Amino acid sequence: MMKKVTLLLICSLFVVGCAREPEVKDQSLQGKNMIRLNMDGTAHSATMDQSAAQQAVNDIKQKQAIRDAVAVNTKNKLFLAYQVKHMERFHKKQIEKEVQKQLKERFPQHQVVISSDLKLFWKTNELKKQLQKTRMGECKLNEEIEKLKKLSEETA
Repeated sequence: MMKKVTLLLICSLFVVGCAREPEVKDQSLQGKNMIRLNMDGTAHSATMDQSAAQQAVNDIKQKQAIRDAVAVNTKNKLFLAYQVKHMERFHKKQIEKEVQKQLKERFPQHQVVISSDLKLFWKTNELKKQLQKTRMGECKLNEEIEKLKKLSEETA
């Protein structure tokens, strides 16, 4: 009986000791382009700073006519997609002008692109989730924002 308990204890310690740890270790001391190495051997670049996008979403959600908003940004581009409340759809052009003006004043260093198109809202939300999950680089994020910008300029 004592041998079985001892064997079980040793096996459980071995299994716990060999489990993969999901924590991240820093591999470089160069702040901006720091590459992080996960314990499972995959390398990821440092995440893009999305504070401007978050500030833009918080500002726009304060408007009574806006139901929801989502945004992504790079160093010099900001793409914001929003949904207008049902009864405010008749004032879409006016709301768009106000939102554009507010964001250009708030973020003069960014090229601001906005859209109230539902498809672009979904695509932007998808991109934001992908950005959080995969930590894509700025070049790839710029390409994705350009695709969204081209879609927003198309007329149906």
